[in-house]
Amino acid sequence: MLKAVPKPMVKSRYRIRTVDGIPELVCVEAPTIAVQIRPGVTASAQEARNAPAGTIFLDGAARCAPFADPGRRIYNLDHHEGCVRSFTLSACEQAMVLVRKGLELRSLEWTVRANDADLDAILAIWVLLNHLRLSDPNDPVRAEIMPLLRLEGAIDAQGLDLADFCALPPAVFEETRQRMDRLREQERHLKSGNSWQHADLIAYVRDRLAQIDRLVYPSQIFEGIVDVEELGRAEIGDGSIALACRTRSGIYEVERELRRLHGPRLGLILLEQRSGVYTLRQVSPSLPADLDRAYAHLNLVDAGSGSTQSGNRWGGSGEIGGSPRSTGSKLSPVEVLDVCHHAFSPATRARSLAGLLRAIATTTAVLLGSVALASVFEALLGTSAHRAFGYALGAVAGLAFVLGAVRARCVFGLRLPRGSDWLRAIPFAVAATLVAGAGLSSRSVGEVSPLLELDAALPWIAGLVGAELLFRGLAYGHLVWALGPHAPSPAGSAASGEGVDRTSPVVLTALLSSVAGLILAGPGAPLAPLPEFLAQTPLLIAGSLVIGMAAGFARQRSESVLAAIAVYAIAAAVAVLPSVGGLA
Repeated sequence: MLKAVPKPMVKSRYRIRTVDGIPELVCVEAPTIAVQIRPGVTASAQEARNAPAGTIFLDGAARCAPFADPGRRIYNLDHHEGCVRSFTLSACEQAMVLVRKGLELRSLEWTVRANDADLDAILAIWVLLNHLRLSDPNDPVRAEIMPLLRLEGAIDAQGLDLADFCALPPAVFEETRQRMDRLREQERHLKSGNSWQHADLIAYVRDRLAQIDRLVYPSQIFEGIVDVEELGRAEIGDGSIALACRTRSGIYEVERELRRLHGPRLGLILLEQRSGVYTLRQVSPSLPADLDRAYAHLNLVDAGSGSTQSGNRWGGSGEIGGSPRSTGSKLSPVEVLDVCHHAFSPATRARSLAGLLRAIATTTAVLLGSVALASVFEALLGTSAHRAFGYALGAVAGLAFVLGAVRARCVFGLRLPRGSDWLRAIPFAVAATLVAGAGLSSRSVGEVSPLLELDAALPWIAGLVGAELLFRGLAYGHLVWALGPHAPSPAGSAASGEGVDRTSPVVLTALLSSVAGLILAGPGAPLAPLPEFLAQTPLLIAGSLVIGMAAGFARQRSESVLAAIAVYAIAAAVAVLPSVGGLA
């Protein structure tokens, strides 16, 4: 029997947010459900049937008969059109039937669409947003809310004269009627003053939902709830989600609450402690990898991450870790989620091939653009073809690199070199240059010696920088992003590679740069005056490959294209020195 004693105040769990310009009502205990109330907006029968999965229409929001499409997860809870009203449950009762029958509202993002704020719609919304408690057979809230649902259902379907069809005991009936009157008091006030059509309905519904809470819940029931502010979500793995949040509680309290709210699909939690400081927690053991893979990608992308020697990197165990400790992360919560989404996506051959094709396409586009621009520079500047090409390559590759770096500057290597390991590439590059130089003829020396002059050195420098921005910047970035998500190394540590494929991007970019050099040095090509320098002997070909791999190693170890430019510049300078000696 209901008690006619006012319940203590209950903290409101309902909030209004705006998504793509549309206000939505959400509940902290039902984060997968968003309620939209758009007065006068209705969907046709065809629109309702073809609505996105996870759509629930309420009480006239769809102009068609009530229906349930469990396969496509679309529902129309209504008792107005296409049915016998007296024989059909009200919208709020239909909502309760769905919840009691086990409709899984945690496994998908749901949108509830209403076009009015009458009590039937409000109660239906309340039922859906409180589905976790109503689906628990031991929760006493069922007994508290059912009289309201039954009385509203009887009145909505049969009218006030047949309100007793709800079959409530007299005392319970009277208490429930009084509760209903209190819930409708504000609506009556607004309508009597002709203000209903101008009312903020979503705010009105929020207030009524909080009022229902105060009627049926004791205040202490929400004391153990962790108030989690959700910052973003991303899909990871097969049906799992990564969720970014902010709260005053610790990671394990947050995990317990989010497990309750999201169920088994919760895969990973990103807890923002303060700006740039994150805790990363893997919840699901069924993900395709552990956090080592996420650390590898985050360190690749995050400008706040330092060198492997510094230890100021994303890291931790395979189940829990966090952002760089000294500097924090430079990534926003949504950016971290985007990286995690990529890291846990299947490392398929198709994705690897797509990365290779992007690298080849970028290389081809930049080189063709440089060839076209070189012809313009040659005519305007009155210079040789290979000098004009140097200027053009520097300009086109530089522009393409800047455009790419705007989106993901660290992936493309726009950062200061990390650590000092990359310096080990210099001796290999120098040795390769000396070996290749053994195949140079006197003609080649004659082509190199003018580099001592400023007007010849500038296009040479521009071409060198442009080439490295293209091959060790853009092409390498596309490849490492596509080939990166591999199984962690046995050691599972930062120094051991953190799961990133470190060899393929190095080798592939060296092959790309060598092949491009050979093509551009062929007959009639922009670098035709230097065929002997690039393709005279097998030694030169081998030297070009080794220099490219040395530059790639420097790029990989430093995570910076600047290190690759430095290595290649030193190697090229070594090629000039014999010419200096010969001139002397």
